Amino acid sequence: MKKILAFVLLTASLCATTVMFKGEEVTLNSKGLNVGMQAPIFTAVDKDFMEVTVGGKSDKIQVIAFIPSFDSDVCKRETIVFNQKVSKMKNVNLMVISKDLPFALGRFFHDNKIKNIMTLSDYKDANNVLRYGATISSPIYLEGFFGRVVYVVDTNGEVTYKEVVQELSNEPNYENIIKAVNRLTH
Repeated sequence: MKKILAFVLLTASLCATTVMFKGEEVTLNSKGLNVGMQAPIFTAVDKDFMEVTVGGKSDKIQVIAFIPSFDSDVCKRETIVFNQKVSKMKNVNLMVISKDLPFALGRFFHDNKIKNIMTLSDYKDANNVLRYGATISSPIYLEGFFGRVVYVVDTNGEVTYKEVVQELSNEPNYENIIKAVNRLTH
């Protein structure tokens, strides 16, 4: 029995991604998608409980940003910065996704005058996000939240850029994300 448990733990650690949160190790459920892979389609909901399709083929480039919670200062800054930067970009859908309830998204959307991006919730079925490798599996007090992971997906549904932010209290590299989008639009 000990050998089986050791094998399961070893396999899980090889498939997982480790990041940090204020000096403590945090494990994401998997390595996620790699550049060149197809972005799986899933459905999340917006602030009005309307379903939105994420991933797969689209008429616009998709920037899919997973965050722990709109209620944290870093997530708030990230979403506001994305909102400002995307307003200058053409043919791009930027979706910031958390497990926060749509009520919280509505409040956040209104209070921060978000107009250029979609704030989405995957509160119904976070199993969707498991395929993207963005779900925190440990430590227990963060289990089920999302890590800070960003994907750029071209119109054919192919992942062209991936960033797993190594410290959850840091923002993603906006410059690299914008460069990845610009490569697809030029």
